[in-house]
Amino acid sequence: MKELSLYRIDNSATLLQVAERIERNRSRAVIVESDGKVIGVISEGDVMRALLQGTNIHSPIESFINYSFKYLTKPDMAQARKLFAKHLISLLPVVGNDFCLTGVITLEDLLSQGQT
Repeated sequence: MKELSLYRIDNSATLLQVAERIERNRSRAVIVESDGKVIGVISEGDVMRALLQGTNIHSPIESFINYSFKYLTKPDMAQARKLFAKHLISLLPVVGNDFCLTGVITLEDLLSQGQT
């Protein structure tokens, strides 16, 4: 089972904290939470774009969160494969009805399963 703390970050975090978490989880994205609920995703590309716009690395992430993110309500690898291919994402949160994070599916998870 994955250590979910590697994939989650609070919405009060800075761009630097996001970059550090992405470096640790090696999935090119993190899941953003507020009060224990998933509210969005921020990717390595989002951090890069922020920095290229001249944003300070210690700035809050609020303006860079993708609030219209893809997610699943159960760990369905077939559905995950479709979402990964269609939206070119690298991380997919699995959430309960209350939007609390229950799991994470990464691109590495799909690739390790091979072609089915």
